[in-house]
Amino acid sequence: MGNNIAMEQIKYAGPGGMDVTEMGTGPRVVFVHGGGVGGALAWKEQWPMAADWRLVMVSRPGYGDSPARGGEDFERDADLVAELLQPGDHVVCHSYGAAVGMLAVAQDVDKVASMTIIESGTTAIAKDDPSVTMFHFALLGLMTNPPEDDELFLRWMFRIIQPSQPLPPVLPPPLAQFARHLRHFRSPSECIVPEKILHDAAFKKLHVSGDHNPAYEGITNRLAEHLGGERLIIRGAGHMPHMTGAPFNAALDAFLRN
Repeated sequence: MGNNIAMEQIKYAGPGGMDVTEMGTGPRVVFVHGGGVGGALAWKEQWPMAADWRLVMVSRPGYGDSPARGGEDFERDADLVAELLQPGDHVVCHSYGAAVGMLAVAQDVDKVASMTIIESGTTAIAKDDPSVTMFHFALLGLMTNPPEDDELFLRWMFRIIQPSQPLPPVLPPPLAQFARHLRHFRSPSECIVPEKILHDAAFKKLHVSGDHNPAYEGITNRLAEHLGGERLIIRGAGHMPHMTGAPFNAALDAFLRN
């Protein structure tokens, strides 16, 4: 990657009023965030890649300056992201955003040059894996009988998602905002991955996990098996391998250029 980082950010309203931030020059890489932190902030460690790529970082509805459109819903968000995509785009998506990204890309696979899927929460694709089954029902039980306190709800959820790395004692504002709308949340476990469409698509695929939770390893392995593509583990940042910065960026840059 180049040494000069283009840090100027351009913000505009995208499909459905979604807040979109762009920075850098070169081929477009569209980033779709997961739950908790949205928009450009979710991909801050990837900003150095703006020296060689045009980073397109969307805030899904209810995040950042994007207007809320009811509860969090991967199908609704997928329609908006699909509208944002342009021919030749690379798509990078994480966690809840992986469900969004896969459904969006499946609407027109000929538009996309590549897709990188990071720690998807789509448990339905690997429910026969015992670790995924345990993870699935732990989250389902919490969502069915959540505590009354929003912050406690979020902390219990993260204990399931990322047991080795608890949340900080004081929640950052984006996570506090996420905790408040967590009760209106359509679980990614309901997402049916369009396996055949994505498997048959000609674009490149990369599947990334952080080797911190057997359930995410099971989901990621199954996605790699059923969709095809490269498989990568980047340790050190739990559920957010992209937060390792340079190790993830180097791997992603090499994949995009290949």
